[in-house]
Parts: sequence; structure tokens; C-alpha cells
Amino acid sequence: MFQFKFLNELNECLKTINDGGIILHPTDTVYGIGGNANDNNVTRKINQIKKRRLNQPLIHLMSDIEMVSYYVENISKTAIEFLTDSNPTTVIFSNTNDKNTSQKSIAIRIPSDNFCQSLIKELKHPLSSSSANLHGFEVPNSLEKIDNLIKHNVDYIVRTSKIFNNKPSKIIKIISDNEFKVIR
Repeated sequence: MFQFKFLNELNECLKTINDGGIILHPTDTVYGIGGNANDNNVTRKINQIKKRRLNQPLIHLMSDIEMVSYYVENISKTAIEFLTDSNPTTVIFSNTNDKNTSQKSIAIRIPSDNFCQSLIKELKHPLSSSSANLHGFEVPNSLEKIDNLIKHNVDYIVRTSKIFNNKPSKIIKIISDNEFKVIR
């Protein structure tokens, strides 16, 4: 078992991310592969590690609605309810704030995991993230079950003995203020 030293792990993650690196980290749903959402190379690096299309979009993990509002214009009550729901939910928005992102749409989740929340708050910007599995393979429920190819290609691993329920977040696409589509 690993002894989880919260502040040590947090500081190592911050240093790695600020240096342009990729981390393996716990979230509220599964282990994730993450990096600086404001670094254009992060998406490519993570997709390369996962063996998928290099430009495939990633989820942006954010700390709160205030951070979301920096990237999304006119967030509906429906979207806020999904983002703050106790069941982990990723929300896809197409009403992005053009001056703060060049993306036409953005997938956002506000994780409830304490470590993940602290990391995002300390970064003061979103964390791009994806599940820690090779493309097309099952999502592992613990650090020990993550493929060695992934472990050897990230710059830092948050070592925790946390076991996940292996259930990824629900995904909702916002169509209009009160209309949405369930993707997963």
C-alpha cells in the first residue's frame, strides 16, 4: 500500500503540470491522465499516450461554476444543476466564450474528489483529463491495474491505494437553456 501524502503529491503535480508535464491522478470517477488545459501540447501528449487520434478532445476538469463561466457564456440553470449534481456529470457546451478559448465546444466536469479539487484550485485554471486506459481497453479501477505503457509515459504518478467503482461520468450535451441530450 502507498502512504498518501496530500501536500507532497499536490506540490509534485503542480510542478510537473507547470513544466508542461503529464500526470496520472485520481478523480471522483477513475484514475485520469491530466495536464495543463491551457497548454496546446497536452491534448496531443495525452492522446499519444492513450494511443488515440492526436486531436481528440479531452474533458476539462474545473473547480467551480466561476471557472466554468470563464470558458462558457450564459450557463443555464439546467447546466449548473448537472455540473453540481452529486452524480459525476460531464457537460458539453457549444456556447464557448470565444475570447477565452478557440474551441467550438468544450466538455466540462466539476470533480468532487478533494485532491483533484485542490489541484485545480492551486493551478487556477482547468486540468485537461482523460481516463487512464489505452484507447478501446477497459478503464482500470486502481493504480495497480493501469497499463505499464501508460505509467511509463507520464511524467508523474499520484500514488494512492484508492479503488474506483470503474464507472465513468455521465455525459450530457446542452442544446439550449432547458434542453439537453444524454450522450452516455
